[in-house]
Amino acid sequence: MINLSLNKQLDIIVPNKNRALATILQQATPKELETLSKDKDLGSIMNSLLKESSQNHASDKTLLDLAKNNPTLKELGNISGTIKDLLSTLKSEKNPLPIETVFKKFLLEMKDISEPILREKFENSGIFLESKLKNVQNPQLELKTLLQTLEKSLAKSDFPVAKMLSEKIKELLATPILKEASNDLLLQITKDDTAVLKQLSKSIERVVFGVNEVIKRSEDIKQNLPFQKELSEVALKLSSFKDPQKLSVQENVREILSKDLKAVLLQAGEELSKSSHPNQAEISQHVDKLLLQIDYYQLTSHLSNSSSLYLPFSWDGLEEGNINLKKDKDDKFYCDIDLKLKEYGELKLKLTLYEKNQINIHIYSNNNDFKEIIKENIHLLRSALIESQITPREIRLFEAVKKSSPYDNQSNDIQLGFEVKA
Repeated sequence: MINLSLNKQLDIIVPNKNRALATILQQATPKELETLSKDKDLGSIMNSLLKESSQNHASDKTLLDLAKNNPTLKELGNISGTIKDLLSTLKSEKNPLPIETVFKKFLLEMKDISEPILREKFENSGIFLESKLKNVQNPQLELKTLLQTLEKSLAKSDFPVAKMLSEKIKELLATPILKEASNDLLLQITKDDTAVLKQLSKSIERVVFGVNEVIKRSEDIKQNLPFQKELSEVALKLSSFKDPQKLSVQENVREILSKDLKAVLLQAGEELSKSSHPNQAEISQHVDKLLLQIDYYQLTSHLSNSSSLYLPFSWDGLEEGNINLKKDKDDKFYCDIDLKLKEYGELKLKLTLYEKNQINIHIYSNNNDFKEIIKENIHLLRSALIESQITPREIRLFEAVKKSSPYDNQSNDIQLGFEVKA
């Protein structure tokens, strides 16, 4: 069984744990290292590089070139292939390990992928783990904000019952759990006070009941409150906090760790290191390789100021594939899709989305058969885009001779982000 160890969270988000960066620096020549940093030991170089990268774009470019040309990283293959290898090893076991179920669920066939599932796979691909943990929200702070909004609305009413409820909410906001609620040091909170959460959830239940009474009273006397709609909306949001588990700080963190591929791999690696399993070494090797592959995508995302993603599904016709997403200061979105197809070889798609629904598509291929297929079906692509309320302003087919992205020179204006809409 995989038991998520919450006290290990801080180990997960330390930047110098990146295996891809360690691999690059271990294999870099003395001259390359001199270009990157004056520090001598590997740990110091890793720390200084990641701390200074936001101010040193030249260092980023040098390191990105090293990452893309590193022989070890270039030969890693695709993540779906590694997951298949791991599943193959796990299937040979008489007593299957629990992680087999996790990976089977993660690696779906392309035909079974829908837009919501694909988005969820990207979000839980491991690439955004540290970002999600950094931005995790305290549900008690959300509750505090809702109660403050509600109290201000009720204070405007002349109804005695509304004023009484307003005073009760003030008392509730003065309790230590809500008064001290914040997102500071959230990841260092290792335990919730169950008794306090149960008591708080009961108080919320009474508040929701009180709000509904205020609304009912106003309807009975046929006097609609000017903020009645606002009260109904807040009451609906408050209803979710009647469950004590929804108030748990650690529940939000636990949910992230239980779904994210990198978090599951880190926990599995830790458990395997203590295991006497007969295939422990081989399984650990696959787990380490997957972590290195995810770290590589995280590193290239960081260095290129973009979201560098792998394709989180299985497709027999695909040998390798990745996606790179960027957004510039003018709200233009750029997407590079690089594929290596078994039958048609390398295929590159460069998409630019602007003015919310205008799109340019450039397709690069040297395979004549594939280009004929595109020409024959390009009208279907146009129709599908228009049906999705996206206007194709330009769809062009090119020989795959252009190596660089058409927006490489715009890197200073492009911001990291993840917002995919189809």
